[in-house]
Amino acid sequence: MSTEKAVRNLAKQLRNVGPKLAAKLIEAQIDSPDKLRQLGAKKAFEKMYAAGDSYGDFNAAYLYALEGAIHDCDWLDIPHTIKQEYKEFARNLQSKKDLKTNQALNPDG
Repeated sequence: MSTEKAVRNLAKQLRNVGPKLAAKLIEAQIDSPDKLRQLGAKKAFEKMYAAGDSYGDFNAAYLYALEGAIHDCDWLDIPHTIKQEYKEFARNLQSKKDLKTNQALNPDG
């Protein structure tokens, strides 16, 4: 199956998942709803983040969409407490990436 067809197929199968997010999932080798459910939103997000070449557009909104896709609910219906947890998770992941980048650019300090 072509990548484009796989993206369209995955986007059709998962609520809250459009072509952009489906492409990122497939890039991270998450190519089915079952794989997404097995991983959970956080692990899937980490895999997408690690596989991606552009980190700037990774944010908590992806986590909301993944959570909604896993539970087949609209991302707007995700409880506020879970959204807050996901915001913190995304922020921490970005901080770790920034730290690694700074260490690579400035190995002496």
